[in-house]
Amino acid sequence: MTVGFARATFAAAVVALLASSPALARAGAPPEPESKEICVDDCWQLTTMTLRGAVGAPLSFELHGTVRANEEQKIPLFGPPSEVRLDDVSSDAGRPTITFDNDRYYLITRARSFTLRGKLTLGSDQMLSLAGPLLALDAHMTKGRLVEGEKLSGLTSAVLHFDPMSEDSASKPAAPKQPPVFRLSRSIRFGNETGFVYRLVASQSTELGIMHLPLAFGEKVQDVQGATGWKAENGDLMLPTTGKEAEITISGTLPPVKETAGPRVFKADERSAYEWWMIEADPEHRVGVAGEGKLVETSQSPIPPTMPGARVFLLQRGQQLEVDSKSLVRGDVLAAVARTNRRFVAITGPGELISDETIAFDNNGLDHLMVTPAGKAMYVSTDANAQRILHTEAGAADVLVPIRPGSHLLRVQSLADVKIRSLGGVLTVPTSSYPIATSNAEITVGLPEHVRPVAVLGGDHARWIFSRGDLVAAVLGVAVACFGFRTNRTRALGALVTAGLWFVSREGFVFASGGLFVAGAIFLASRFIRSTRLLVASGFIVVVALFSGRFALSEGAAIEPARELFALRPEIPTPEVTHAAVAPDGSLDTKAGVTPVSLSIPTSERYVQSSRQLVTRDRPFSPRILYVTSALVAALHVVWLALLGLLGWLHRDRLAALRAQLVDRIIRRPDPTAVPVADPVAPF
Repeated sequence: MTVGFARATFAAAVVALLASSPALARAGAPPEPESKEICVDDCWQLTTMTLRGAVGAPLSFELHGTVRANEEQKIPLFGPPSEVRLDDVSSDAGRPTITFDNDRYYLITRARSFTLRGKLTLGSDQMLSLAGPLLALDAHMTKGRLVEGEKLSGLTSAVLHFDPMSEDSASKPAAPKQPPVFRLSRSIRFGNETGFVYRLVASQSTELGIMHLPLAFGEKVQDVQGATGWKAENGDLMLPTTGKEAEITISGTLPPVKETAGPRVFKADERSAYEWWMIEADPEHRVGVAGEGKLVETSQSPIPPTMPGARVFLLQRGQQLEVDSKSLVRGDVLAAVARTNRRFVAITGPGELISDETIAFDNNGLDHLMVTPAGKAMYVSTDANAQRILHTEAGAADVLVPIRPGSHLLRVQSLADVKIRSLGGVLTVPTSSYPIATSNAEITVGLPEHVRPVAVLGGDHARWIFSRGDLVAAVLGVAVACFGFRTNRTRALGALVTAGLWFVSREGFVFASGGLFVAGAIFLASRFIRSTRLLVASGFIVVVALFSGRFALSEGAAIEPARELFALRPEIPTPEVTHAAVAPDGSLDTKAGVTPVSLSIPTSERYVQSSRQLVTRDRPFSPRILYVTSALVAALHVVWLALLGLLGWLHRDRLAALRAQLVDRIIRRPDPTAVPVADPVAPF
């Protein structure tokens, strides 16, 4: 009794412990499988489909597929449901779940593989659409045929068409069906004129005889291949044929339609179960297509495309297309264009301007080129052959240059005058003009010795004589001047003198900046330390200043950088060799006129350059030179020296006291018993 009671009590305790400890119960259980990643794309595949039966009667089908996801899949099959009826559908896993929408039927399944069997009945159009992708399709027809072929592979968004070619498959499996097979494909091509190409395929059990094709859209037939003795009258095309089969290609034009008349409406022939319609247009036309046709791949059309951007539509019987074609407005085209324009201008001291301009151009439609030089034309040559200077009127500035098609080189030299002011200003360089666009224009201007350029404007970007280093040096000079001097007046004067010293002497600027830094740093150190520490700190400051100055000089701070403004070694144009017209007796042929001789371009003290892309008459290239003269530069030097003298005058007392203190310390010996007293006043 006691032992039984104890065993019962122990068993109850174990059960209670296990019930109250779910973690202990799960500890001994096998691990739960990890959740797999949910498949999103390409989770199913249709492998093979087999069709059997007679066209016009219910067809049996067998469809195999696989699924590589664990979730329920909605797999598109075929359709459209309004034209395709499904009966006796079954699968290897039981009765399948089939649903549909406006386009196709769907299979809903969780199986990893499936096989569907059943019967499908096609509508009056005898067509079946497959969404796919389907790897392979086999059609075993006892009556009729599959138009696309008995064995197909790689089907995606495909439309299959069935042709009922026989009436009784049991007695005569290959007997043709009445009425004749009538398949029509069309191509409409929009260009300078609207053309069309029709391809007609027809067959029947007896002789075809004369076939009639209505010209419902106002077609003007120009050529027919596959039928001799054709005739078009009263909106009807008569096509005499021989035999039971015919393949005819018809081409021609469509009448023009005003753009304000709206889109054209094209309809399929009532004898065709379906038609292929290809719409093409050249680059000068834009075509919009609307209507009931279904857009398919271009490769499905029996007529190959001839223009880029062709679109193919499948029209069923009774459907129509609305095509709206608009002609694009042609813009102005370039009959000639200048590739490069290189111009060299030399300006003398009194202000004479000599211009030498070379234009490389391509001509494809001009007989003459009207050039307006920058001054009075003195020399004109084409492809290094001197030409007579011709004007349309006496005293006119324009020069008429005869040119031939092809690539040529035109050279024009002219003389003009410019005004150079005594101190400085803006010098506008006169330019030539001609009616063709220029891709790239470059100009090099030689200036006299007393003209100092500051900037060249009018190009793609302004070119300045000052660089980024000049700006940094000026800011640094102002900063060390404010750090080294103590009063506002001396700081202002010191900033002007130090910043201006950079443009007078770069080495002097480095030494002056170092000296001002030493003076300001020692003064700042004297505010916090005394005696020996001040001496050590002063020595350290001097060493830092010396090393900084040496580093700046060794890194090229005193070397004049290459300015984008200047052309260092320009190529000066050389005169061309010309030959005078000589008469048979050895004298000059005055009847042939005077052949001009090219000028020699003088050299200059300095050259500036500029350039611009795409120059036209609406976007001219007018370079302007901002300059100062040597007189103004000399005046600025005098002003800088005056500021330097004024700065020294303001510090004359302290400079004299510093000089006396230095002389006194050099002459007398220091007293070891004296107590050093710090100088509360800075040297500057």
